[in-house]
Amino acid sequence: MVDVDAARGEEPLPPLGTLSARLNYLFDTIRPTPDEVSGSDEPNRRYTNKEIADKINAVSAESSVTISAAYIGELRRGIATDPRTSHVRALARAFDVDPAFFVDDKAARRIQEQIETLIELRRMDVKQVALRHLLADTGLSVTSALLVEQMIEQLRTVEEGRASDRPQVDPPSGAAG
Repeated sequence: MVDVDAARGEEPLPPLGTLSARLNYLFDTIRPTPDEVSGSDEPNRRYTNKEIADKINAVSAESSVTISAAYIGELRRGIATDPRTSHVRALARAFDVDPAFFVDDKAARRIQEQIETLIELRRMDVKQVALRHLLADTGLSVTSALLVEQMIEQLRTVEEGRASDRPQVDPPSGAAG
């Protein structure tokens, strides 16, 4: 059986066997929105424990939940391993994920795959992602689909090279373009 991630040259999804692994995964992958960072902040940086605690504490009037940055750090290091349900819900809300991410293995894997897809969409041209899904639906093997993607990318490179090497010429009349 072919490992889809390895065949595509990607790292496999990290294991999420513990609460600390799941929490660290969120810290590693989810970034503050532009509204949450000031112009002087480094772009695409990770959240800090304090920022997540501040997000949770900012809505404590409606949720009745407060948390400290130190406690979040203990959860991330695996020192604290049995948080209250209200803390799990608050952490999920802060990262905008389903609380089941922290307690259900299937939900964690599903959410992890969704997060990875969103990251991929941001990183790549959306057209390439659509192509990848289209190729997956054709029944081609992962290896064949990857070859098709590589051929298309190579053709794009060749076409871009041709376009920059010579002046643009209108196609003859009646030619398909």
